[in-house]
Amino acid sequence: MKIRDMLVLPSAKILLVLVEGPKNDKEILSILQMSSTTYYENITWLLAHGFIQKTPDDKYVLTDKAKKQLVSVFLPLLSYIEKLKESVVVSTT
Repeated sequence: MKIRDMLVLPSAKILLVLVEGPKNDKEILSILQMSSTTYYENITWLLAHGFIQKTPDDKYVLTDKAKKQLVSVFLPLLSYIEKLKESVVVSTT
């Protein structure tokens, strides 16, 4: 299992992809390259728990609930992500 798969759950990956804006099933699956079974289990869970909504044109969008959760989870980590980015730049130059 790749570290990126261990670090971020499939449902969180879907939410992060939707930060860019509305996307349909095909677009999300193409970006995430996950199995359709895993995808549909997670998209169903996100819909049922009110983290995403489906638009009339069959695209998914984040709800305010999801946006608040993403901010509360990832905002405290930004300083660490910046440090990590700096260390990667230094080690590759």
